[in-house]
Amino acid sequence: MMFKNEAQLWKAFQQGDIEAFEEIYEMHSATLIAYGKRLCADHHLVKDLVQDIFVDIWTRRKTLRDLHTIRYYLFKIMRNRLSKVHQKTAHLVSEGDVHEFEDELTPSIEWLITQQETSTIQLDHLQRAITQLPDRQREAVMLAFYHDFSNDEIAGIMSINHQSVINHLNRALTTLRASFLKAPFILFLASLF
Repeated sequence: MMFKNEAQLWKAFQQGDIEAFEEIYEMHSATLIAYGKRLCADHHLVKDLVQDIFVDIWTRRKTLRDLHTIRYYLFKIMRNRLSKVHQKTAHLVSEGDVHEFEDELTPSIEWLITQQETSTIQLDHLQRAITQLPDRQREAVMLAFYHDFSNDEIAGIMSINHQSVINHLNRALTTLRASFLKAPFILFLASLF
């Protein structure tokens, strides 16, 4: 990164620095697409929304507020746009459609598997268990463990209060723990909380 921190990067972007804009796009577009695909069954729509978000922030760059966390801001915009689409077309992923995206869970979970020396069978079981969680619990788990957002950031992205985030994560971990009574990495996930 040619900029010392995100605040400097954002400031350069606001001033029309195309390299700053490209860096923001390179840093965040792939994770935005992955996040959107977990929430929306229409992958083409997700890619279009991500492109629209970047076009929109470029167009409005001079009027945007200063940020300390670009990723949080972009995730919040993505979720809001997907919510608007959902209200109009009901494209959000249902619990049964998530199995298409199981392979996208693998990178983050592979690290946990290596650390905990669990088997591939347990990974498959965990992925299936995550897909069976209610939508809000699944989204909270994804934001917390795959995108490393804090509970406050998750609350902002999901437009819920801090306690609701804790409740969603606790319920999800309880469900996953019940599904994996003998899996040590679920206890590791719970210890991160």
